[in-house]
Amino acid sequence: PVRHKVTDQEAKALWKQQAGLFDGHEQLNASEVVKRVLHRVIPKLVSALTDTEKIAAIYPDLTAGVIGYLKKYPDDQGHFYQACRAVTGKLQEQNLKADHLPKTCGIPWVGTEATLCQKKYHPRHLSPGWLVEEIDHVADDQRPELKAALDRLVTKYYPGNNPADWYVLAAGDGDGMSEWLKGQKLKTYRDYVPDALITKTSADVELSLTFNEFLSERKRMGPSTHAALSRALLDFSNQLVPYLTEERYAGRLIYSGGDDVLAYSNLWEWDQWLWDVRECFRGQPDPANEFKNDGNYWQWQASQIPQNLAKRPLFTMGEAATISFGIVIANQGVPLAIALESMWEAEKQAKDHFCETLPSEERQKNAVQVRVLYGNGNVLKATAKFEAFNLWRGLLELGLDPAMFEQAAQVWSQHPVPSDHAIYSWTAAFSDRRDAFAQEPDQKIQFITIFSSWLTLMWTTNNKLTRDAEIGNWLKLAAFVLRKREIKLGSSGGDQ
Repeated sequence: PVRHKVTDQEAKALWKQQAGLFDGHEQLNASEVVKRVLHRVIPKLVSALTDTEKIAAIYPDLTAGVIGYLKKYPDDQGHFYQACRAVTGKLQEQNLKADHLPKTCGIPWVGTEATLCQKKYHPRHLSPGWLVEEIDHVADDQRPELKAALDRLVTKYYPGNNPADWYVLAAGDGDGMSEWLKGQKLKTYRDYVPDALITKTSADVELSLTFNEFLSERKRMGPSTHAALSRALLDFSNQLVPYLTEERYAGRLIYSGGDDVLAYSNLWEWDQWLWDVRECFRGQPDPANEFKNDGNYWQWQASQIPQNLAKRPLFTMGEAATISFGIVIANQGVPLAIALESMWEAEKQAKDHFCETLPSEERQKNAVQVRVLYGNGNVLKATAKFEAFNLWRGLLELGLDPAMFEQAAQVWSQHPVPSDHAIYSWTAAFSDRRDAFAQEPDQKIQFITIFSSWLTLMWTTNNKLTRDAEIGNWLKLAAFVLRKREIKLGSSGGDQ
């Protein structure tokens, strides 16, 4: 007879036969299953490729953010290698080996740096719980003890924050693309013709009047305009976003098509990467000054152009376009399925971000929502228009103690300003009471300037019912990001 059910005991026995892949206790979605098996499947399916090419097709796991840390702080690479060697040595003492670790972590930037490429230590060495799962020949009852020993060892090298503790996912989508396709976002012809033609007078008065009437009409969405729109989306998704994500920054582009972006980033670069992608979508000046943006085109400036970039000017959507993003910063203990679901929700809520005091065409979208998913299940949400997000980035760059932002959040929650006219005075009074500024008057002035500007923008671009909470959440997010980015290096000696 045909059986339609499998008992729990039979299922567990079946999973045990799949050593190194599943343990029978996990509930994995399709993305997680693919991620779990991809590094074993690709080499067998594409046997004609070299090992490097095989690995290049594999996307990163949840510890690959370590590469962003090493890129940001290259002097710490030696310490990372020492920690990995110590972990390997601890395993060798017990005749153990992590047999199924990928040869690299799936971050393309690694392949561009000789010092990293020559080393074969996967960032998963800093995640003992995950590393132990890669070892076949360990009894189940011995795994907790082995994990605890490796935890103690890794903590000696990284006594504060472990650079493998957090991973970052991002999803973006262009705003109002259906309106762009219908031509509703186009300006008048006056904005698209040369200035010399507009200022040139005609002896024929009637012709001049007719021409001026034509210039006042909204540009039609004809075949050439539609082709330019398509080219802008192709250049954005096929050239600019891949370069920014995988060459300028230590991320991984999971998907990019048209105005849609799905990417893996890291705790140290996600905010810079996000702003660069947003500016490139709109054809604004390149924050890193690698591209010039004459006429809202992006074109590489240096003589030696990256391999995958076209030499021609790259089309963009122009300054009238906007894009919204959902960002998730998740603890390594948060399952990928939960992080992905939260990321899509964050993108949707960024799209829905609304402020009734803005002009009608600016009330929704053009926003980012950042979510921090803690290992204990708590969630921190912060949503803002992109202009406010950029000023928030400026606050991070001041090099202040994270406690400064926690104090600001607490004071704001207790004594918010009654109107935007009081913001500068509130900021100045808050700064006067901070001992950290006693010997740093220039930094104090800089903080007051940026902080008051950011508060004013948050005040004017958020609804009355939510703006105080949003201001507090962004201040808490600033404290979190700064604190978790600080990696203290411990002793390299000891328990090896």
